[in-house]
Amino acid sequence: MGCSSATSKICLTIIGLIFWGAAAALIFLGAYVFHTYKHFDELTSSNLVLAPAGIVIIVGVFLFVLGCLGCVAAFKENKCLLAVLFSMLLIVLTALVAAGVLGYVFKKDLRKSVHDGLQVAIDNYNNKTDVNEDQVDYLQRELTCCGIYNSSDWKKAAQWSKTNPNSVPLSCCTNKHANATTCDTKIYPGNKDIHSEGCLEKLETKFQHFLGYIAGVAVAFAVIMLLGMICTCVLMCRSQEVRYEMLGGPNSGLRV
Repeated sequence: MGCSSATSKICLTIIGLIFWGAAAALIFLGAYVFHTYKHFDELTSSNLVLAPAGIVIIVGVFLFVLGCLGCVAAFKENKCLLAVLFSMLLIVLTALVAAGVLGYVFKKDLRKSVHDGLQVAIDNYNNKTDVNEDQVDYLQRELTCCGIYNSSDWKKAAQWSKTNPNSVPLSCCTNKHANATTCDTKIYPGNKDIHSEGCLEKLETKFQHFLGYIAGVAVAFAVIMLLGMICTCVLMCRSQEVRYEMLGGPNSGLRV
């Protein structure tokens, strides 16, 4: 067996082991995005983060299978297994590229989507039959923000402003004044009891980070996929070589 074949087997085995670790990392990343995003799913007009995250989780499952297949195919040098491995690597590579492209494309439309979703949620706030109230409260407490651009956005909130003019919900209060008895919820310049920053910038930044992580991971593992495909091709070519056996001893000169 040639040096390049041995090297390819070692590389493919190492890649198989990397795939197992990568599968765990990707599934964790996708699950983390899903877990975090579920608190904001009512506040955006489209699933800008869930689509790439879903692809990453599926790729993680594929990588676990590929890790097993890669190790077996490397040692067996079976053409059928190698062909299946190459095909699956190509599928995963395509999915990773798609996740990276989706992450990049969605970044362009992210701000408008987040703004529109926040506007609808704030307009419907104080409607007890709507889930937007809990979502907005969670968002403002988690991100320490108030309103879309600032606290004055609550003056124009359709439902809230009717019964609470010129004031903000308690979720806008700072941690120091986070209850009804100590927090001044009135809207006026210099009020230190409520958060001065709006939620749009902070929520957009949070989503941008998620999409950036997903795109970065996709690019990193795309390189590993390419290396695995190259090693698989080398082993497939080696397995097609004609191997000669000597008849009548090493000096007989007869080969088959």
